[in-house]
Amino acid sequence: MRKGGNIMYISELVNKYGRMYSPYLDELINHLPITQVALFKLYEDLEKVRDFTKEVIAKIELKPRKEELPSINSLDDALGKPELYDSCVEFIKREIDEKGIDKVIRNILNTYALGISSELFHPIIRVACAVEGYKMDKGLEEEVARALAYYVTAYREGKVFRRRIEGKRIFEEMENLISEPYINMIRSSNTSTDYKFNAILSEDGFENKGFIIDGLEENKIRLLIDLILPAFINSNDSIILHCICGLQSVITLKDYFDDFNKILDYVTSFIITYLLAVDKLDFRKDNKTILDFSWPYIICLSKDTTDIHTINLIYSCSELSKVYDTVWLKKAVKKRLFE
Repeated sequence: MRKGGNIMYISELVNKYGRMYSPYLDELINHLPITQVALFKLYEDLEKVRDFTKEVIAKIELKPRKEELPSINSLDDALGKPELYDSCVEFIKREIDEKGIDKVIRNILNTYALGISSELFHPIIRVACAVEGYKMDKGLEEEVARALAYYVTAYREGKVFRRRIEGKRIFEEMENLISEPYINMIRSSNTSTDYKFNAILSEDGFENKGFIIDGLEENKIRLLIDLILPAFINSNDSIILHCICGLQSVITLKDYFDDFNKILDYVTSFIITYLLAVDKLDFRKDNKTILDFSWPYIICLSKDTTDIHTINLIYSCSELSKVYDTVWLKKAVKKRLFE
């Protein structure tokens, strides 16, 4: 697409609205920058991204960023404080100018790794999309700063499980965890998903009840995919959808983590905790034969969707398929698109 005789880049669209709007809404999350990058990577069509952006702006009341910025002296000053998002953006921009973008990304992700699960993985998803976008278009450096500021200000520590199991026991252990008396009581209660999540997370000794998977990185990732995809296909649950996107985002950022194997233990713990807050969990696989469409064809089938979560799921599943290809990734997209 050309604008005024010059090529228009994806950074122009993302930055225009990123400079205007906060990632925080009253009860929702501003998915716009995440979905803009995902859409462009899926279709390489700036006109499509621009039309989608206009539709989102018309439908959702995004909150403007603040003009008055209290100064902060360190990232810790803004940690877990959404009201300091704008101040944090400016601080991180200065850090990038001084230290370079890769060093700043690495420092934040490793220093605050327990915040990967914050806000149902939304901040880490935005960081991953920003970094992927920056690889295509260096004009998205400021979007990386915004994404990192969101990650810092939305920070909430997750709990990491301590008990290691063999991968082949993952389904058995998950069923045992679901049946644990306190967890079962919370899951059966007539309360919101958010309440259930926080009640489960706050239980004394919770870290000793869950599990992490022993073994190599690739085995851990494949087992997590094998756990969460059938659960999503059987439910079309939005929490599980975000677990899929969160896992893909962490894998995308693999090279920035000092100890990725340990990070996968964190992610395993966080995903399992979120799964426990889902009302109905069914890990059974439906092995009915389906037409094994190619990813280009599946992406083409979804070209008219404007649902942000569907777009982000398609992007995450198609990216995961490049390394961890399985028909269950395609089934997950089919579930979201057609059922």
